[in-house]
Amino acid sequence: MIKVTIATKNFRFLYTVENILSNINLIKTNHILPEEYTTNHVDVIITTEAEKKGIKSSKMFIPKAFNHYYLFSNILLIANSKKKFGDVVVGIDPGETIGFAVIGEGKNILGVDEFFTAVDAVKEAITVFFNVETDIFRVNIGRGGGKIKEEVIKRLKSIFHEKIPVNVIDEDFTSQNKNRLAEIRYSKNINAALNIASRDI
Repeated sequence: MIKVTIATKNFRFLYTVENILSNINLIKTNHILPEEYTTNHVDVIITTEAEKKGIKSSKMFIPKAFNHYYLFSNILLIANSKKKFGDVVVGIDPGETIGFAVIGEGKNILGVDEFFTAVDAVKEAITVFFNVETDIFRVNIGRGGGKIKEEVIKRLKSIFHEKIPVNVIDEDFTSQNKNRLAEIRYSKNINAALNIASRDI
Protein backbone atom coordinates (compact mmCIF):
# COMPACT_ATOMS: atom_id res chain seq x y z
CA MET A 1 0.00 0.00 0.00
CA ILE A 2 1.30 3.45 -0.95
CA LYS A 3 0.33 6.25 1.43
CA VAL A 4 -0.36 9.46 -0.49
CA THR A 5 -1.03 12.76 1.27
CA ILE A 6 -2.64 15.55 -0.73
CA ALA A 7 -1.67 18.92 0.77
CA THR A 8 -3.84 21.68 -0.67
CA LYS A 9 -6.48 24.33 -0.04
CA ASN A 10 -7.59 23.99 -3.66
CA PHE A 11 -10.60 21.70 -3.43
CA ARG A 12 -11.01 21.39 -7.18
CA PHE A 13 -7.43 20.08 -7.34
CA LEU A 14 -8.15 17.76 -4.40
CA TYR A 15 -11.31 16.37 -5.99
CA THR A 16 -9.62 15.81 -9.36
CA VAL A 17 -6.66 13.93 -7.89
CA GLU A 18 -8.74 11.88 -5.42
CA ASN A 19 -11.24 10.97 -8.13
CA ILE A 20 -8.48 9.39 -10.23
CA LEU A 21 -6.60 7.73 -7.37
CA SER A 22 -9.74 6.30 -5.73
CA ASN A 23 -9.86 3.59 -8.39
CA ILE A 24 -6.35 2.32 -7.58
CA ASN A 25 -6.35 -0.31 -4.83
CA LEU A 26 -2.63 0.08 -4.17
CA ILE A 27 -3.04 3.71 -3.06
CA LYS A 28 -4.47 5.12 0.16
CA THR A 29 -4.99 8.89 0.25
CA ASN A 30 -5.56 11.48 2.93
CA HIS A 31 -5.92 15.24 2.80
CA ILE A 32 -4.26 17.99 4.83
CA LEU A 33 -3.84 21.73 4.48
CA PRO A 34 -0.31 22.78 3.44
CA GLU A 35 0.38 24.40 6.82
CA GLU A 36 -0.47 21.12 8.56
CA TYR A 37 2.40 19.29 6.84
CA THR A 38 4.92 17.59 9.11
CA THR A 39 7.64 15.08 8.35
CA ASN A 40 5.41 12.20 9.49
CA HIS A 41 5.87 9.16 7.28
CA VAL A 42 4.16 9.32 3.91
CA ASP A 43 5.28 7.64 0.71
CA VAL A 44 4.32 10.57 -1.54
CA ILE A 45 3.00 14.07 -0.87
CA ILE A 46 1.05 15.77 -3.67
CA THR A 47 0.54 19.51 -3.78
CA THR A 48 0.21 22.42 -6.21
CA GLU A 49 2.92 24.68 -7.59
CA ALA A 50 1.48 27.60 -5.63
CA GLU A 51 1.45 25.70 -2.33
CA LYS A 52 4.79 23.87 -2.45
CA LYS A 53 6.84 26.48 -0.52
CA GLY A 54 6.05 25.21 2.96
CA ILE A 55 6.66 21.56 2.10
CA LYS A 56 10.21 20.22 2.28
CA SER A 57 10.22 16.64 1.09
CA SER A 58 12.08 14.54 -1.45
CA LYS A 59 8.79 12.69 -2.00
CA MET A 60 6.86 15.77 -3.18
CA PHE A 61 4.92 15.49 -6.43
CA ILE A 62 3.40 18.45 -8.29
CA PRO A 63 1.20 17.03 -11.08
CA LYS A 64 1.33 18.71 -14.47
CA ALA A 65 -1.41 16.52 -15.96
CA PHE A 66 -4.44 14.68 -14.67
CA ASN A 67 -4.84 11.20 -16.04
CA HIS A 68 -4.53 7.74 -14.56
CA TYR A 69 -1.21 6.73 -16.15
CA TYR A 70 0.58 9.99 -15.39
CA LEU A 71 -0.49 10.17 -11.75
CA PHE A 72 -0.12 6.49 -10.88
CA SER A 73 3.22 5.96 -12.61
CA ASN A 74 4.75 9.05 -10.99
CA ILE A 75 3.48 8.05 -7.55
CA LEU A 76 5.02 4.59 -7.98
CA LEU A 77 8.33 6.07 -9.11
CA ILE A 78 8.52 8.67 -6.32
CA ALA A 79 7.53 6.12 -3.66
CA ASN A 80 10.42 3.94 -4.84
CA SER A 81 12.89 6.86 -5.25
CA LYS A 82 13.13 6.37 -9.02
CA LYS A 83 12.95 8.80 -11.94
CA LYS A 84 11.73 6.35 -14.58
CA PHE A 85 10.90 2.72 -15.22
CA GLY A 86 13.44 0.43 -16.85
CA ASP A 87 10.78 -0.84 -19.22
CA VAL A 88 7.04 -0.55 -19.78
CA VAL A 89 5.08 -3.02 -21.89
CA VAL A 90 1.59 -2.64 -23.29
CA GLY A 91 -0.17 -5.98 -23.81
CA ILE A 92 -3.08 -6.16 -26.24
CA ASP A 93 -5.33 -9.20 -26.63
CA PRO A 94 -7.11 -8.53 -29.95
CA GLY A 95 -10.61 -9.76 -30.62
CA GLU A 96 -14.25 -8.69 -30.51
CA THR A 97 -13.50 -7.37 -27.01
CA ILE A 98 -9.91 -6.15 -26.83
CA GLY A 99 -8.02 -6.78 -23.60
CA PHE A 100 -5.52 -4.06 -22.68
CA ALA A 101 -2.87 -4.10 -19.94
CA VAL A 102 0.21 -2.06 -19.03
CA ILE A 103 3.05 -3.50 -16.94
CA GLY A 104 6.08 -1.66 -15.60
CA GLU A 105 9.29 -3.62 -15.06
CA GLY A 106 7.45 -6.94 -15.19
CA LYS A 107 5.71 -6.47 -11.82
CA ASN A 108 3.73 -3.22 -11.61
CA ILE A 109 0.29 -3.23 -13.23
CA LEU A 110 -0.06 0.40 -14.33
CA GLY A 111 -3.50 -0.04 -15.87
CA VAL A 112 -5.97 -2.45 -17.45
CA ASP A 113 -9.04 -1.95 -19.61
CA GLU A 114 -11.23 -3.38 -22.33
CA PHE A 115 -12.02 -1.78 -25.70
CA PHE A 116 -14.30 -2.58 -28.61
CA THR A 117 -12.40 -0.92 -31.45
CA ALA A 118 -8.79 -0.97 -32.59
CA VAL A 119 -8.83 2.85 -32.64
CA ASP A 120 -9.62 3.05 -28.91
CA ALA A 121 -6.95 0.49 -28.00
CA VAL A 122 -4.33 2.38 -30.02
CA LYS A 123 -5.38 5.72 -28.46
CA GLU A 124 -4.85 4.18 -25.02
CA ALA A 125 -1.39 2.93 -26.02
CA ILE A 126 -0.51 6.47 -27.16
CA THR A 127 -1.74 7.86 -23.82
CA VAL A 128 0.53 5.44 -21.97
CA PHE A 129 3.51 6.32 -24.20
CA PHE A 130 3.22 10.05 -23.52
CA ASN A 131 2.46 9.81 -19.79
CA VAL A 132 4.83 7.19 -18.38
CA GLU A 133 8.58 7.79 -18.02
CA THR A 134 10.54 4.74 -19.13
CA ASP A 135 13.81 3.78 -20.79
CA ILE A 136 12.16 1.11 -22.95
CA PHE A 137 8.59 1.12 -24.29
CA ARG A 138 7.15 -1.72 -26.34
CA VAL A 139 3.82 -3.20 -27.36
CA ASN A 140 3.06 -6.93 -27.33
CA ILE A 141 -0.01 -8.05 -29.26
CA GLY A 142 -1.54 -11.53 -29.38
CA ARG A 143 -1.22 -13.46 -32.62
CA GLY A 144 -4.98 -14.13 -32.81
CA GLY A 145 -7.65 -11.54 -33.48
CA GLY A 146 -7.54 -11.50 -37.27
CA LYS A 147 -8.47 -8.12 -38.76
CA ILE A 148 -8.48 -6.40 -35.35
CA LYS A 149 -4.88 -7.45 -34.75
CA GLU A 150 -3.84 -6.28 -38.22
CA GLU A 151 -5.57 -2.92 -37.74
CA VAL A 152 -3.94 -2.35 -34.34
CA ILE A 153 -0.49 -3.17 -35.74
CA LYS A 154 -1.02 -0.98 -38.82
CA ARG A 155 -2.15 2.00 -36.74
CA LEU A 156 0.66 1.62 -34.20
CA LYS A 157 3.34 1.43 -36.90
CA SER A 158 1.81 4.40 -38.71
CA ILE A 159 1.83 6.54 -35.57
CA PHE A 160 5.19 5.50 -34.13
CA HIS A 161 6.93 4.92 -37.49
CA GLU A 162 8.44 1.72 -36.09
CA LYS A 163 10.38 3.67 -33.43
CA ILE A 164 8.90 1.39 -30.78
CA PRO A 165 8.86 -2.42 -31.00
CA VAL A 166 5.50 -4.01 -31.80
CA ASN A 167 5.83 -7.74 -31.09
CA VAL A 168 3.35 -10.42 -32.08
CA ILE A 169 3.02 -12.97 -29.27
CA ASP A 170 2.03 -16.62 -29.70
CA GLU A 171 -1.47 -17.08 -28.24
CA ASP A 172 -0.55 -20.56 -26.95
CA PHE A 173 1.45 -18.85 -24.21
CA THR A 174 -1.56 -16.99 -22.86
CA SER A 175 -3.83 -20.00 -22.67
CA GLN A 176 -1.36 -22.53 -21.29
CA ASN A 177 0.54 -20.41 -18.79
CA LYS A 178 -1.05 -18.51 -15.93
CA ASN A 179 0.63 -15.24 -15.12
CA ARG A 180 1.22 -14.34 -11.47
CA LEU A 181 -0.18 -10.86 -12.21
CA ALA A 182 -3.45 -12.22 -13.59
CA GLU A 183 -6.28 -12.14 -11.08
CA ILE A 184 -9.80 -13.53 -10.73
CA ARG A 185 -11.19 -9.99 -10.55
CA TYR A 186 -10.05 -9.31 -14.10
CA SER A 187 -11.89 -10.51 -17.20
CA LYS A 188 -10.41 -13.23 -19.39
CA ASN A 189 -9.52 -10.58 -21.98
CA ILE A 190 -7.60 -8.47 -19.47
CA ASN A 191 -5.85 -11.52 -18.01
CA ALA A 192 -4.84 -12.54 -21.53
CA ALA A 193 -3.48 -9.01 -22.10
CA LEU A 194 -1.49 -9.24 -18.83
CA ASN A 195 0.00 -12.52 -20.01
CA ILE A 196 0.84 -11.03 -23.39
CA ALA A 197 2.48 -7.99 -21.77
CA SER A 198 4.52 -10.25 -19.51
CA ARG A 199 5.93 -12.37 -22.31
CA ASP A 200 9.67 -11.94 -22.85
CA ILE A 201 10.70 -11.62 -26.47
